[in-house]
Amino acid sequence: MRIGIDISLTIGEKAGVGYYSANLVDALAKIDKKNQYLLYPFFYHIYHPDFKTAIAPSQGNFHLRFAKLSKQIIDLLWNSSVPKKWVLGNVDILHSTTFCAPRDHFGKLVVTIYDISFLTLPECHIEANRQHCLQGTLDAVRYADRLIAISNHGKEELIKMFNADPRKVAVTHLAAKDIFVPRAPEEQEVVLAKYHLPRDFIFTVGSCEPRKNIITLIRAYAGLPESTKSGHPLVIAGGKGWLNSDLNTLVESLPSGQIRHIGYVAEQDLPALYSAASIFVYPSLYEGFGLPILEAMSCGTPVIASNTSSMPEIGGEAALYFDPTDTNQLIRRMLELIDNAAMKAKLRQKGFDNAHRFSWKKTAMETLRIYEETYSQ
Repeated sequence: MRIGIDISLTIGEKAGVGYYSANLVDALAKIDKKNQYLLYPFFYHIYHPDFKTAIAPSQGNFHLRFAKLSKQIIDLLWNSSVPKKWVLGNVDILHSTTFCAPRDHFGKLVVTIYDISFLTLPECHIEANRQHCLQGTLDAVRYADRLIAISNHGKEELIKMFNADPRKVAVTHLAAKDIFVPRAPEEQEVVLAKYHLPRDFIFTVGSCEPRKNIITLIRAYAGLPESTKSGHPLVIAGGKGWLNSDLNTLVESLPSGQIRHIGYVAEQDLPALYSAASIFVYPSLYEGFGLPILEAMSCGTPVIASNTSSMPEIGGEAALYFDPTDTNQLIRRMLELIDNAAMKAKLRQKGFDNAHRFSWKKTAMETLRIYEETYSQ
């Protein structure tokens, strides 16, 4: 087979979709030496100005589209009247990873749908993004040959909310990358110094946008006893996000130094930060998967997570859960865990066991099987 995969969101500061695409391609390269892969650093509606920085696995059956052409020539071609399907090239399977279900394409279409928060939590989205995701999902349900959901919860929502054919929807869980393992104290110290952080902080990862619900975590943190806060600052890692003026106002109202927003963190620094944290809190209102939960568990960090959407499916019995709309419940959960060495040790071991249920090799094998089944239909 000749398989085309959209990697357009792997460029620049990656978020969830970009990490999915990059990790999937890397895992496929480790298990599949037979099929030919064509990787698209640009894809229908996405044309990042830095697309030339995209990378492909080094083995011979993986290729970047137009890798040897200059950017100037590709710019001219992309902005010409040539249909996009001809620019992208002929393939047997086209895998869209960015809420895009093109109707004019070569090959059979596989589309990954990560979540439908644009429908269940529209107030958490900028309108243009909400409309793009909604239309992309409607088109995918209507026109794609196969749909991939990244959790059982996600599959159930596609069937319930979009009347998707259950036979067309497959589930491929994600996983923490192999780099997410407990890091030695010496390595932790180097990364902590880079971000000017102490040890034993309360850690969270996520863009500062409404769905990630960082504001509830900050309110809960503000409600902790001063003795707890003095030894455990709150560290937030993630991009600036959107619709977050209330969050910024709240942070500014709290004493300086208690809350550290360190911004976007390079992936290679995250394992040391997870390892150095006292606990990890994931207060999201809704997730299609909840990958940071597994990343924290893989690094041996006890996890407190929301009890909504896919998160209990992913965290299993290895996390403490709370209602993400209940600030007081989160306060109780943090106090229950933060200085409880026995509970931390128990969750640490359960976390390792739970994280081992998932692997990118398994995800790649399941995805390749979907390609093969779709091609043979």
